[in-house]
Amino acid sequence: MTPPAARRTFRQVNRFARRLLKVGSPLCRLLAVAVLSMLSAAGIAAIELAFSIEDIEGEGWRADGLAISLSESTADHFAVAITVANLVLPDDHGSLKGLRLECPVQRHASAWACDDGRLRLEASPIQAQDASWQGSYTDDGRLQITIPRLSVARGEVALELLADDGVWSARVRPNRTAIAQLAALSGQLALPSDWGIQGRTSGLVKLAGDPAGLTSVDADLVFDQLAYASPDGTQAAEKIVVKAELKGRVRKTVWRFDAMLGWPTGALYAEPLFLDAGDGPLTATLSGSWSPQQARLQIDGGSLELAGTAGVSATGWFLGPELSPQDLTIAMHSDDAGRLYGRLLQPFLIGTAADDLQVAGRVGLVLHFDKQGMDQAGLEIKGLALEDRQGRFGLDNTDGSIGWDRSKVVPVSRLAIAGASIYRIPTGAFDIRVRFAADRIDLVEPVVVPVLGGSIALDRFALSGALIAGARPTWQASASLRDVSLEQLTRTLEWPPFNGILGAQLRELRYADGLFSVGGGLEFSAFGGRIEVRGLSIQDPLGTVPVLQADATMRGLELEALTETFKFGRIEGRLDADMQDIQLVGWQPDRFNLHLRTPPNDDSRHRISQRAVENLTELGSGVPAGLSATVLRVFDEFRYDRIDLRILLHGSVADLDGLARPDGGYYLVKGSGLPRIDVIGRNRSVAWKDLVERLQQIQVEGAQIK
Repeated sequence: MTPPAARRTFRQVNRFARRLLKVGSPLCRLLAVAVLSMLSAAGIAAIELAFSIEDIEGEGWRADGLAISLSESTADHFAVAITVANLVLPDDHGSLKGLRLECPVQRHASAWACDDGRLRLEASPIQAQDASWQGSYTDDGRLQITIPRLSVARGEVALELLADDGVWSARVRPNRTAIAQLAALSGQLALPSDWGIQGRTSGLVKLAGDPAGLTSVDADLVFDQLAYASPDGTQAAEKIVVKAELKGRVRKTVWRFDAMLGWPTGALYAEPLFLDAGDGPLTATLSGSWSPQQARLQIDGGSLELAGTAGVSATGWFLGPELSPQDLTIAMHSDDAGRLYGRLLQPFLIGTAADDLQVAGRVGLVLHFDKQGMDQAGLEIKGLALEDRQGRFGLDNTDGSIGWDRSKVVPVSRLAIAGASIYRIPTGAFDIRVRFAADRIDLVEPVVVPVLGGSIALDRFALSGALIAGARPTWQASASLRDVSLEQLTRTLEWPPFNGILGAQLRELRYADGLFSVGGGLEFSAFGGRIEVRGLSIQDPLGTVPVLQADATMRGLELEALTETFKFGRIEGRLDADMQDIQLVGWQPDRFNLHLRTPPNDDSRHRISQRAVENLTELGSGVPAGLSATVLRVFDEFRYDRIDLRILLHGSVADLDGLARPDGGYYLVKGSGLPRIDVIGRNRSVAWKDLVERLQQIQVEGAQIK
């Protein structure tokens, strides 16, 4: 090389090395030191040099066995080779072993170019490599490097790097790279190792920065074949596809961002929720800003749309290391409350009274949070209807709005209900005016519900503890029943028809810790007499196994009306009854102590038909004997003095008793006058199911005549 050419080359390479010194990368600075050192030794002579360093280190990095060779093949053509035995990367990113960079460098006009470089790595965090690369460097300081293919995380990654006077950009193109391996390489995202996480990612990530750091991020990625399963079975996914887009720009240390996520296919389970994108894909968007210095996240607009089910939007801001909400508003709407219930709500209600409903209508919900938590809520419903598939309760078309505030007095909430039902008992239309505030719900005015030809009036209602997490709700109320038809009630419940009108005052209704109780008791009239129920309570009234307890007394019932109702056979006279220690479990009798008897000093006509005699006989003995044909022909009814029947139920066994007889057994019916008949029981104990079968299959059989 002529001396002028050598001097020109010296200046160009010197300028290239000094540019490298300005680049923030530790490796670039290392290369610059090596090149400058070789140039100082080479002077202006023809270049053919080798440079080696046993070890060198900087902040967070270290290089062992560094060697650089530079040789001139022809004018403006050089061969450069860089080898590093071991390069420890900063920030705990691992190390590169057996690194070798080779490149035939050419001079084109005002640029140096490497069109056929080679990169080899014996081992690295992204596995061994043998890749081609291209690069160029212009005299004005512009640096470009392209690596078309790197083997990364079982897939491929293409890299493009640009640097110009401290401003740089990068394009990263992953292609079917394994998500689990990428997460491990990042060192920032820890995925559970025992979930068997599968999946790939492909797309494009664009990064840009300056000497101060990263200034922009653009990502367009697709994650596919995503699947996982937690060892405890509470989390799982299969065939998930997710599309993600992100745009971020930094302005005065504050990041502005826009993000979008789409989930078109696949299914996931997060106990107890199961979602299948085939039933309606999910789309989410988020825009706002993030200030790392203030640890402040601002959400200008966020949305989540589960197609055909519900949409959610949000605005607000968060502060601090844990990003606690300072001012957050969340709004949800659904035009199909049935899909909302079935896809999102029902799994969380399993084991409650609301876990098997048929739902229709539209709903909207708004929640507001401040530093102390939720402070306001609003619910709007239109045409909401629900029905318990087990027949326990239902609600017809309902319109209205409900508002709640943690500390302020809010406007009255209003609901217009077209009708309702509880245990198949239907009601007419009624309205509710109620106020929700803090942890209380208070009835503003009485609610009158038309039912069975009469009405139920809820005169007072106050609930506390229902709107606070972890609190146990309690409520108190008073109500009344007016002119409710017993005939309609029994027909609706498919009971034998009763005649009469039901009226009652319910003065001390209470609910606490899952227990409903009536302190004031129930009083009503039926069959010409009076019926009182005391100590009525129901544990878990709308649960799967409610438990009812009560005591009841009946005075002066007209037996003729009662027996005609049950087709038992005619009995004339009056009847008193005491039923103590009643317990129904799942609405089935579990225990009670029943005593049926003729009232003292009853001066009414006492007559009993032949059919009633035989039914009582079979009930008491279980062994039909049959009345004599002569008696059947002659007498249709008999006179009696007293009736007395005791049934003590405990579990599955019923003990029977009546008036004591000197020669054993007991009277169920003690005869009087002529024609006289005594109905005598012999069995003292019987299986409850057998007794029920006798009641259900009463026949004209069995009696003892004296």
